[in-house]
Amino acid sequence: MRKKINLDICRFFASFLIVAIHISPFAKINPEFDFFFTRILGRVAVPFFVMITGYYVLDKSFENKKVLIDYTKKILKIYLFCMILYLPINIYQGTFENFDGIEVVKDVFINGTMYHLWYFPALIVGIWLTYYLIKKLGRKASFIIILLFYLIGLFGDSYYGIIVKSEIAKNIYHFLFHLFEYTRNGLFYIPIFLYLGYAIKITPRNIRCPFLYNLLFFLLMSGEAFLLHRYHLQRHDSMYLFLLPLMYFFFCYLIEHHQTANRKLRNVATSIYIFHPLFIIGIRFVSGRMGIQNILLENNLLFYLLVCLITAVFAILIEKIKGVGKNERKSFGKE
Repeated sequence: MRKKINLDICRFFASFLIVAIHISPFAKINPEFDFFFTRILGRVAVPFFVMITGYYVLDKSFENKKVLIDYTKKILKIYLFCMILYLPINIYQGTFENFDGIEVVKDVFINGTMYHLWYFPALIVGIWLTYYLIKKLGRKASFIIILLFYLIGLFGDSYYGIIVKSEIAKNIYHFLFHLFEYTRNGLFYIPIFLYLGYAIKITPRNIRCPFLYNLLFFLLMSGEAFLLHRYHLQRHDSMYLFLLPLMYFFFCYLIEHHQTANRKLRNVATSIYIFHPLFIIGIRFVSGRMGIQNILLENNLLFYLLVCLITAVFAILIEKIKGVGKNERKSFGKE
């Protein structure tokens, strides 16, 4: 009997991997394991979210562009809410003390106004870029271009002098890497995973022993990650070459066995992603006021577990309140 997999449960657990990236729970216990947990295992989470979007949104967008427009509006609303939510923290941290209009524009439209909010502008840029590349150039040509962008983002401008001889191309390189502080963005990082999700949706698959492929590419990616980390060869440690085949076979396996869904759990996962930095900052502030920062903040693992617990409870409560409000509106409509 084929085992049923709930993608939304996977999203729920993946959201805690993202929290781990921002806390490094094992850093003081075992730095090598912490690197493995956060910079290798944890780097599966965001591509997984992006591939879901590619799988469910891109294909429908080619049939009806309104699907893409509505999705963009939805992401913009979430991003606007997040910017307003974190604005007091930005002000408290002195983000706007030395006001620079260009930097503010870059933060809003590229980097995100908080360290985790890069995802929303990147997703919007990435999905429209991928959409138009596929629509205008076809699947094969667009894949080559998107893959090339990913490779440029992976290695950064470290080798552009060797690879690129044209002065114009070099100037473009300089401009891009001056514009983008990180390469995990809507140009270099997001499109390839959107494309992979879309490709899995439209291409028939008959993969034997997918678990072995997943294990093989996870081991290869782990070796690659430690090698790149040791010699400082990456522009940003969220991008690996073997991450691409790993995510392809991993997502194929999940989709092949996916037969159940849970919208509420999906919303909880999203809320964990949005709100967890709020609780990271809040717990640090409260523990400092209470004089227990040495007990709590010096223990990264305890701090991580506490952030996960409080954020998850908060996210579940939000979903419960939304459910109550929805039921009350239904009851009012019947009266």
